[in-house]
Amino acid sequence: MKNKTYNKKKVLVVFLAAVAVILGLIGRLCYLMIFDAEYYQKKAEALHEREREIKAARGEIVDRNGTVLATNRTVCTISVIHSQIKDQERVIEVLAEELELEPKVVRKRVEKVSSMERIKTNVPKEIGDKIREYDLAGVKVDEDFKRYYPYETLASKVLGFTGGDNQGIIGLEVKYEKYLKGQNGMILTTTDARGIELDGIAEDRIEPVPGNTLQLSIDYNIQKYAEQAAQKVMEEKQADGVNCSPSRGQRKNIKFPRPAAKCCWPLFMQQGT
Repeated sequence: MKNKTYNKKKVLVVFLAAVAVILGLIGRLCYLMIFDAEYYQKKAEALHEREREIKAARGEIVDRNGTVLATNRTVCTISVIHSQIKDQERVIEVLAEELELEPKVVRKRVEKVSSMERIKTNVPKEIGDKIREYDLAGVKVDEDFKRYYPYETLASKVLGFTGGDNQGIIGLEVKYEKYLKGQNGMILTTTDARGIELDGIAEDRIEPVPGNTLQLSIDYNIQKYAEQAAQKVMEEKQADGVNCSPSRGQRKNIKFPRPAAKCCWPLFMQQGT
């Protein structure tokens, strides 16, 4: 009799424990579905969205008359998305040929399992357009910008130059970086769990904002003449260099106007020319 009573109590305890666990799970599920639904929805969306940056055009630098001293050339960045490639050998063949790369180098990058693998940057736009025409699944051609100085060394020590990422390094390019750089945009692509883009779903696009134009007091013609004169003086005097930049500020109650030319010699060849 005692054993039967003991067994009944044991069964009741197990039953109540099971009910408590089930109720706890149901309560947790309800909490997640009702109170944390927005959080987990955003987390799920983030896992199924791929971001691709759209580079902003860097602002131009112009002289006092609007003559462009620094501008941009459109170039392309070629990348591959491993999970979207359908014909791997064809992709390797085309990219190796058009980008003038060793097939083994391209193969190593194409076979790498990553969300997006960059193959080559600073590709001429005409080459990028040609690769785009092949319409190869998994190959992405994104436009980028490379700094270009139409007059090569003119005012190079004033303007400075940018690096490979188009960010200012020295001169006015770095001094006014925050005004010139602009704001990059974004392409958001919806994918499945394998990272493959879903058909029939439009891309979300955030357009880039170009950088501001920087206008200088320098006059192109006067600057050119000043540099020619500086070179001539340096050669005649057999000097190591010449600095013909006017002083700025106020001395002995004399106010100096903004300079129409500012040069040192020798100059240097800017990157991107």
